[in-house]
Amino acid sequence: MKGRPEGSIIRERIISIIDRLGTGYGYEIYKIYKQIFGKVHIRSIYYNLKKGIEKEEIIVVNVKRELGDYSWGDEVEKVYFSLGPYAKKETNLDDIKKIEQITSPKNKIEIDWHKEIKQIIEQLKKEIEDYGEKYSKMSNQGKKLLQQRINEKFKKVKQYSEGKITKEEIEDYLKNIEQLLKEKNISI
Repeated sequence: MKGRPEGSIIRERIISIIDRLGTGYGYEIYKIYKQIFGKVHIRSIYYNLKKGIEKEEIIVVNVKRELGDYSWGDEVEKVYFSLGPYAKKETNLDDIKKIEQITSPKNKIEIDWHKEIKQIIEQLKKEIEDYGEKYSKMSNQGKKLLQQRINEKFKKVKQYSEGKITKEEIEDYLKNIEQLLKEKNISI
């Protein structure tokens, strides 16, 4: 296959670090990454955090302004990240052991999971509606692949939500999605 391969080893490792931390801000993730895996440019960390957000593997759960004595001034903005519903936890066992040796699980900030899950579900709704618009113009192969992708995303969102909000709340959020899927003839 030509072109750049899908995914990134840096992003996989970042996902493993965030998985262990619960939540973390960019510079904290950079320091841990550098300590475990060696030299990396901070821009690579922020690029992969941004790419992870685009792919919904990583979500932004909070932004805090903190006062302090920094080289650039007296204030810093910390963006806190957590794992998204489509995070692929495929880091090798040695990397996971290294991460566990120098970090401890923590969840420094309170996350409004209702808000986060609702945003993820709204995005999935939009994709399903876009699917309806594209459907008539697609080949049978394309239709099948798109249906599979949406079906996988639906299952991952449902699985991701468990434990973060109650089962009744999950069912309430997903009720509209299930109806939309039936309208677009996407089997679940």
